Amino acid sequence: MINRTDAGELKGKTILVVDDEEAIRGVVKEYLSELEVIVIGAESVARARVCLKGFNVDAVISDIAMPGGETGIDLLSWCRKEHILAPFILVSGYITPDDVRFALSQGVQHVIHKPFKKIQLIEAVLSSFAASDSYNNLVNSYIKEIELNQQLFMAAIDGFAAAIGARDGYTLHHSEQVAAYAVLLSRKIGLDEKNVQTARIAGKLHDIGKIGVPENILLKKGLLTDSEFNVMKSHPGKAAEILGSLPSLAAVIDGAKHHHERYDGSGYPDGLKGDCIPLMGRILAICDTFSAMITERPYRPAILPARAREEIRINSSTQFDPKLVTAFLSIPEIAEA
Repeated sequence: MINRTDAGELKGKTILVVDDEEAIRGVVKEYLSELEVIVIGAESVARARVCLKGFNVDAVISDIAMPGGETGIDLLSWCRKEHILAPFILVSGYITPDDVRFALSQGVQHVIHKPFKKIQLIEAVLSSFAASDSYNNLVNSYIKEIELNQQLFMAAIDGFAAAIGARDGYTLHHSEQVAAYAVLLSRKIGLDEKNVQTARIAGKLHDIGKIGVPENILLKKGLLTDSEFNVMKSHPGKAAEILGSLPSLAAVIDGAKHHHERYDGSGYPDGLKGDCIPLMGRILAICDTFSAMITERPYRPAILPARAREEIRINSSTQFDPKLVTAFLSIPEIAEA
């Protein structure tokens, strides 16, 4: 028995019927008329692809064997490659076990054998939409959970950054600025949004190791002695230790640990050279230095952005990755600062 409530929920849905026989397409349209759905027909896989690109199709009912060398299985495969996840029902007079296995692996809810009865088709359509709705609800719930976790994660990152900045007024502003520059540079060189987000987090946390630096060194107004500078140089390693328990932050750890490496190999903590320095470390090296130069520090005044840009340019290939320098200096927000 057909549940009328379920049937009513399909009103206005668009269903694509793919079959080389016009009579079959007509029968399917007649059978589905009581569902008040919109039925469009295609006589071949090629025509079906055109329909799928031109219409918002909610479900596909397709024969398997069709002229032109392409089958309903080919259409199914194309739909999944194109991320068309509409419910898909296969109809055929003959189907092999391999076809069935492949169809099920691609999310086909039903395979109906010809000749079929009206009730078979309607129940298959109804259950396919029910399964699709259930899947979409599950996906949406996962997305909401991920978004919530992401919000909590970023709140924790901001908490870390605030903890660093609480020790001196400079570090929090500096970390936010480095994060902003790192985002701009990452986008400039074509990194995807996941890695741009990593750059933002790395910028915020690159100085987290300074939590372990005594305040008499961290806040000293004069130049550091050699022994004091050695203590200050320990902060990238401490950052890696603090963040090391979070394997999902591997690239962030790379940035925090290696933002004081130099392209010529004379930096610290590991004396890495050239492309052996992780990309996130090379990105942050430029962003960190530029921000530090244009910001007033206890031991020296800020310099103008134009002079800071020139310092970055002068130290290309020695302190900084030359390709990243070119990209950084071409960013409008940097070039016009």
